[in-house]
Formats: sequence, structure tokens, C-alpha cells
Amino acid sequence: MKINELAQRLRLTPRAIRLYEAKGLLSPSRNTDNGYRSYTESDAWRLQTISSLREMGISIPDIKSLLTNYEQGDAAKIHHELELQRMALASQWVAAKANIAAVDELIHRLEQKQELQLDDLFQLSERLRRNQASRTSWTDAWGFDRIAGDYDADAARYAAGPQISAPEYELALDFIAQWIDPHPGETGLDIGTGTGNLAAQLLARGARIHAIDQSAQMLARCRAKHPEVLTKLGNALSLPFFNAQFDFVASAFAFHHLDEQQQTLALEEMDRVLKQGGRICLAGPMTSGDKPEYKQAGNQPLDAPRKFPANRQRLLDWFRANGYITVQQQLNEWIHVVYAVRKH
Repeated sequence: MKINELAQRLRLTPRAIRLYEAKGLLSPSRNTDNGYRSYTESDAWRLQTISSLREMGISIPDIKSLLTNYEQGDAAKIHHELELQRMALASQWVAAKANIAAVDELIHRLEQKQELQLDDLFQLSERLRRNQASRTSWTDAWGFDRIAGDYDADAARYAAGPQISAPEYELALDFIAQWIDPHPGETGLDIGTGTGNLAAQLLARGARIHAIDQSAQMLARCRAKHPEVLTKLGNALSLPFFNAQFDFVASAFAFHHLDEQQQTLALEEMDRVLKQGGRICLAGPMTSGDKPEYKQAGNQPLDAPRKFPANRQRLLDWFRANGYITVQQQLNEWIHVVYAVRKH
């Protein structure tokens, strides 16, 4: 096939095809007599794949990497790159929903006042800016990929440092499983699953469990231990799921890796993906007032990244303000479990 014939067949422009060639995604042969490009069925298949991936919002450099890994038969790398793409798209979708909500709020204020005040616009734009900065500024400062292989050998210490013993770690997971009380046929989400210790307990009670973590190595360990758990790369600030998808949401020893503003965004995301009458259970370091600086794990240097124990009262207030009934349990000076059930 010549370029115009191929373009017509795949409903592309010759210009787009030439761009993909210039970027190294396509290498058609050339006629030795006149130098014209000559496209085979294999080229057409490859071009159709490129076009489909572009329609999904995947960049040209990422498509090139995906095709290279496909040609090399590296399924693991393809899986990881697609997971990264999904996580990025989910983050964009969450940000777009926030923008739509802000515009709706402006429309509502305009309808109420019959005029749009600049202060309204400024306040909303500042809120959007702060929230987006919080979503995009989070980085793994603790090296979860690096510690994934060793995590289960000392899960309590890696989860919460010297503030918790191994029996207390297991007790916290048990509290979550008992309070959530999953039923067969229900669908649940474990946020920050790590190697899947909490997900396994929830799965054992008959629920269908999805689990997310921002660490590819942690997820690889989770899949190896518990292949029935449905894992996705993602984080609590932009959950890669649609609205009202889960009967329950749980998270153990992940919340304190978010600062105060990020914790609020994470709660909003949990609420978004939860069905009516659903329940949320969180376990980890929390404080009810002024406490000494939260200690890091014993083997970490003095300049190790901070962790952020949640303010328990602030957490309970958020749940109650958003229509939840709450109960709580304190396991030691620092470690608490909070359970919330949505009224409607």
C-alpha cells in the first residue's frame, strides 16, 4: 500500500503517518525505483495500534516504549507501563471532576447573587490550585520499592516504626477485618495495600478485593502472595476507580504518609468511590492533641522523611460532617482504628 491508501483505510492523515515515522514508531520500506514508501499489512497493524494508543491519551514516547517492550516479549514491562498510564489518566480525571465541580459552584453562586464577584472566582481558583498541588506533590520519600522484599520479615516496624509491636500490628488488621465484616458478593478496596496483608484477611472472608499501591514492587509481592487480589498501581489522592464502586474501603498504616491536606483529599476520594451505606476503616498512627515528635523506624537516619499521624478528632469530625456514624479503638499510645459507616 501507498501512504494515501493506508491513510484512507485507517482513517488517518498522511501527515500523522509521516509524524509517526519521524518519531521512529514506523519504518516502512521504500521502492528502490522511485523512493515511495510501501506499507505492508504488518505496518498497517502497527499503525492501527499506535493510533488506538494515541486515542487513549498515551504519549508518543510512551507508545514507542510499549512497542519496543512488545517486540522484546517483555510482558512485565508492558504491564507496568500500562499501569502508569492508567494512574496518570485517573489523576487527570479526578482533577477534571474537581474543575467541573468548581464551575458548577460558580454557576450556583451566580444564580444566587445574579452577579459573579471576583472574590468568588479567586477563592475557588486558589482552592483548586492548592488541592492540585497536594495531589501532584506527593512522592515516595520512604523507598517502598526498595524495602518491598524485606517488608514481611518485619511488617510492624516498616508499617509504623517503633510505636507498634508485631502483635499490635496483627491486632490492627484483625480489628479492620472484624469491623468491616466483608460478606460474599461484596466488593472492597484496600488502599496502600503493600504486600497485601490486610487484603488477604478481607479476601478470606469472601469479598472481592481490589488493592492499590504506588509501589510496583509492593504490588508484585502482593500478587505473588495473593493472586486473587485485583491490584492496580495508584494512590489515595486520585483513586483509579469510578464513583460508588465499593461496598467498603480499608487502609492500614498508609494514611500517615500523607500530610494534613492530602489526608482530607484522600477521605474525599474514599467517599467518592464508596456506595451508599458503605463503610470505611482506617488504622495507623493518630493523635488527639499535642504529642512529642513521631519517631521513625529505628534503622532510619535522623533526616528521614517525616510521617504525619492523623489528628483523630479532626478525622472523626470529617466523617460526621459528611454523614457517617463512627466508632474507634485505641491499641496503644499512638495506634488507633477508626470505623465509619455512611448513613445514606
